[in-house]
Amino acid sequence: MPFIPVAKIDEIPQGSGLLVETNGRDIALFRLEGAVYATSDVCPHQGASLSTGTMNGEKIVCPWHQWCFNVKDGSSPLNPRLKIKTYEVKLEGNQVFLLLPDQD
Repeated sequence: MPFIPVAKIDEIPQGSGLLVETNGRDIALFRLEGAVYATSDVCPHQGASLSTGTMNGEKIVCPWHQWCFNVKDGSSPLNPRLKIKTYEVKLEGNQVFLLLPDQD
């Protein structure tokens, strides 16, 4: 599976998200302390777009009901059984690349 280009790093606001659609998937990109992380854009609670949420340290905070997920591993501090999908990111210069598996 090759990495695919999805955005430029300066398109991702520090401390908040950017929605990208690639290969039929909505992916949320987040920039935190010089690194870029990628997660599913859909909150498992009621389907809100996580890219429109806020960042609180390493936590993504859902804009609808404030459910939280760790941007690095997708885990929920509220419920250890809840987890959102994360994707591998590679940076080359200003370009952000994602590695997307064939199936999620």
